[in-house]
Amino acid sequence: MIQDIAPKHLYNHYESAAKPEPQSAAVHLLGKRLLCAYNGGELRLPTVAELGEGEYTYLFRIDETAYFLRRDGAELAAEGFAYEDIGVWRGAHPRQTAFAAVTAFHLASWYAENRYCGKCGAENVHDGAERMMRCPVCGHMAFPKIMPSVIVAVTHGDRLLLTRYANRPGSTRFALVAGFTEIGETAEQTVEREVMEEVGLRVKNIRYYKSQPWGISAGGLLLGFWCEVDGDDDITLDRAELSEAAWVSREELRQTYTDPGVALTGEMIAEFIKGNI
Repeated sequence: MIQDIAPKHLYNHYESAAKPEPQSAAVHLLGKRLLCAYNGGELRLPTVAELGEGEYTYLFRIDETAYFLRRDGAELAAEGFAYEDIGVWRGAHPRQTAFAAVTAFHLASWYAENRYCGKCGAENVHDGAERMMRCPVCGHMAFPKIMPSVIVAVTHGDRLLLTRYANRPGSTRFALVAGFTEIGETAEQTVEREVMEEVGLRVKNIRYYKSQPWGISAGGLLLGFWCEVDGDDDITLDRAELSEAAWVSREELRQTYTDPGVALTGEMIAEFIKGNI
């Protein structure tokens, strides 16, 4: 998956004393467009030296490479670099650069959303000791948001429930039921609710699989679960969420599915194909 960058390691704690060095990696985003060099699947971010002077905020390190967010709202020009849709991370290499890009997008979105205090409206300032935006007027504190959601692999014997999102051009059938955890819910209750809402099925034997940070949703933490149909397997589709849902056999998936290797969804489908579930 995208976060699997070993032997390299992400150090995500905030370093208040970190200063941008010429060789530090610089991240600049205009909405969902990332300034980068992207050729033949290889992704490279500019260095601070290549972008020049500006307002930089420390993000994190991957091994010895420090990443800084360039917090200019205007388009920047740097020789050899252009703005690409942030989605390039899905097929990019090296893996650690792709992971850095999507994690930086998470933090950049949070900074953009917290420029002003959500309580009194004053302009926030960055805390000097930790990654937190503080209101100098009312003292309100804002920390990076993490939004848990579930990825649900529903099985019925030798078949897996696959879906296709509605209103997403280019989406494939190889999605699983998914949704955000609501207030007052456990993750297991989210599984039950989302499956019922999206495809009208009851489920049983809910088992946790593993998790994945999902910075592209600007705060997502995906929690993967396996479960089985409980009773009737007739699908009732929520067409506001999905354009298609179908039971697909393990053998059909063996013939048609290839795991891109970046997402929890893909890994879970691949595990089902191998017969590990």
